[in-house]
Amino acid sequence: MIKNSNIVITGTSHGIGRELTIKLLKSDNKVWGCSRKDDLIKMKNYFHCKVNLSDLNQIKKWINKVSKESSGKIDIFISNAAIFKRRLNLLDSFDDVTETVKVNLIASMLITKMLSKFMIQNKKGLIIFFSSVATIINEVGTSSYASSKSGLETFSQIIKNELNEFNIKVITLRILYVPTNLSSKLNNKEITILKNKFKTNKFGTINKIFNKINGLYKLKKMPKNNLFYDMPKKTG
Repeated sequence: MIKNSNIVITGTSHGIGRELTIKLLKSDNKVWGCSRKDDLIKMKNYFHCKVNLSDLNQIKKWINKVSKESSGKIDIFISNAAIFKRRLNLLDSFDDVTETVKVNLIASMLITKMLSKFMIQNKKGLIIFFSSVATIINEVGTSSYASSKSGLETFSQIIKNELNEFNIKVITLRILYVPTNLSSKLNNKEITILKNKFKTNKFGTINKIFNKINGLYKLKKMPKNNLFYDMPKKTG
């Protein structure tokens, strides 16, 4: 189990990010988290910063603050924050498309760039990206969100190859469905249709994700494919 580690997590105000943060804090870790909201987790060893991840300057300021407070000892980065504005591409505003790509993809790339330098110095690290099944089911109204997550998967695969020699593990999780504010944009019918497209009949849970992360943390050697996902049913 992950213990006594310094962990950076984005999107800690609710959902997966909040629940993971609480579980990690209970395991004697220190967590630096961010969201667009004020600190909602009142626990020892949690350090919060209000950050808009579509703003490069705010990201730089936050990571510089984290590096000073942790004395450059960063063990794990969990890229969790994401936005999902569901609408047809034809009706999507330029600002919304840009913001989605910035928050879901570019922010993760920039934070990885900044934090991996400390991991290289420390000769170890773990980076975890959260993707989405939206990348493979091609649902109407998800073009910006799904495209940003697809980009994140590709970035993860490449950065894994770049950082492997420095003993830094890079992992992407594509979990079927976890009830959160983000997934609440789906109605009951859509949730059932989504569930029926995959082999598993069980939706994701925070415990499932937490256990998966702990298991991957123990891996001494990364598999060639660093994407861990729920299998879709074969069609045709």
